[in-house]
Amino acid sequence: MTKNAATPDNGLFPLEDRMGFAVPVSPAHALLLLNSYMRTDLLLGIHGHVHQMRDQNAAGSPIHHLADSIVHVIAAYDGINLFECVARNTLHIDPDFEFCPESDYAHDIKLMKHHLRCLRRTIKDLARYD
Repeated sequence: MTKNAATPDNGLFPLEDRMGFAVPVSPAHALLLLNSYMRTDLLLGIHGHVHQMRDQNAAGSPIHHLADSIVHVIAAYDGINLFECVARNTLHIDPDFEFCPESDYAHDIKLMKHHLRCLRRTIKDLARYD
């Protein structure tokens, strides 16, 4: 780790974010955490798919669109280790982080799966009130 690397305890990251693994309280909060803590440009796949769904007036709420977009990206990249094809996330909360495609690729898949579980849990909870 580099001398100036951001860590949860040196004040560069908000503690409540839990390095991106906080439970999001809304689709916008989930997207903020993904924007801030994903390390690779796999993030662009999420954004691209959300915009595509919006442009096509796809059925569903923003939480459904975000969950569907995360599913789309995970399905495309999980288990195939295309880390040679990714670049760093320019929106990362720490612009000076040391980019390591292989480990950062794995991190981002794990982070997307976490957010997908959280979003699905929220969707399930909301369905009880319909």
